Amino acid sequence: MMQTLFAGRAGDFLRDAAFGADPCIFVHVPKTAGTSLRAELAAILPPDINIHVDYTDTSRSFHDRIDDAVARFLDQAGPRGIRFASGHIVGRHVTRIARQLPQARFITMLRDPVARVVSDYRHQRSPRHPGHEDFRARVPDLGAYLDLRWEMDKAALHLLPDEVLATRDAAACIDHAMRRYAFVGIQEMYDLSFRTLTALAGRQQAPRLRANVNTDADDVAEIDAAMAARIRAQNPLDCALYTHFAEALRRAEPALRAALA
Repeated sequence: MMQTLFAGRAGDFLRDAAFGADPCIFVHVPKTAGTSLRAELAAILPPDINIHVDYTDTSRSFHDRIDDAVARFLDQAGPRGIRFASGHIVGRHVTRIARQLPQARFITMLRDPVARVVSDYRHQRSPRHPGHEDFRARVPDLGAYLDLRWEMDKAALHLLPDEVLATRDAAACIDHAMRRYAFVGIQEMYDLSFRTLTALAGRQQAPRLRANVNTDADDVAEIDAAMAARIRAQNPLDCALYTHFAEALRRAEPALRAALA
């Protein structure tokens, strides 16, 4: 569907990608303005459900807890007529949901990888995040955070299945995302992305909320060019995905704004 938009046919895209009665699934990549977006879309597309886990429960792995949360959602989605769901699900969950709900529409938001990584690090250090004290003890600085293998290419991990990730092929990752997602928004183009998503939901509007923003004073200094380069080097798939969708959306912006108007 996004190929239609990127080809300059914004009106056709808005018609063909519009959300219907089948579920719209927001794949929430951490620190991409998703909390605000989720709240406003949920109000337009009831009934909704948040696919979440109890972060304070350490009796089982996060892997098992999020798998169970997705299973509960799938048990409820049909009988309850869920129209909108969101959560920090990953690629294997997207595949599972698409298999069981083949008419579901998947959407997501991306953010410049350097800004997203730094914001995610700050958030996990913040008192607003469960387990922040343990995180601070284990991860003393941003450099140590960048050494955590499971924090690398985090957007790609959320969007793509393991078999695509395993190729480490940026072109294959982009191709899969283009085919799987009805719309990939860009945080740095939040107004346009939000207006597009609410138009697809049948009620175009401007964004109103700004939730879960890092405001805590901490000791995270501004990063320099060398640290930014290190982040990009360690997140090549995230960089490739972001660059593709951000540049394509910028090219499509004039036609898309005209169609939205």
